Amino acid sequence: MATELAILLRNGPHETINAAAGNIGYALKCSQVSVQVAKTPIQIPIPQSSPELVDIGSFRPSINIIGLIDNIGGDSTNVVANVQGMTAINHTRETGPNGSATAKTYYIPYKNRLEDVVYNWIASGNDNLELEIGDAEYAIGVTHAHGGGSTHTHQGTGGGVYYVAVQQCRFQLDAAKEDRWEFNMQFVAKSRDGVSFTY
Repeated sequence: MATELAILLRNGPHETINAAAGNIGYALKCSQVSVQVAKTPIQIPIPQSSPELVDIGSFRPSINIIGLIDNIGGDSTNVVANVQGMTAINHTRETGPNGSATAKTYYIPYKNRLEDVVYNWIASGNDNLELEIGDAEYAIGVTHAHGGGSTHTHQGTGGGVYYVAVQQCRFQLDAAKEDRWEFNMQFVAKSRDGVSFTY
């Protein structure tokens, strides 16, 4: 997958993508991605003494993506229902330690399609959204067993899958760039899928 299309947004797991059923995965042209983890330890002031700090271990991940999106779809020959006019790309990722892989088709949305999708997801209160960033095949290094008792080690690929909810989305049209918009999407998120808290 091209680097500029390494951000995938979908309504459910990769394995369930099916444009014919209306469960469409979108490949976004992003120029910047940031993952932020915030927490709020409690500071208890004590007169004439150093304050006490109370940290109960709660945290709040959030993700921000910035990119460009065209006014119109990139493939006028695409007349498939639900994805008319959008360019299709294929994405294959391994889905388990047995090495099985699932190939799915994602679509590059145009501005009004992405805007409609955001409205629908916000209004529905959908809590099943996934944001895949980069190569998420192995978020961290892992060693697992193969048949016959052998083991195999995979190095971490650096990407990840995040369960998210849309918090805010902004589309901006700049002078002399009337054929495309800049978008900025903010998500609240769970921790990256597969994170271990035993470190």
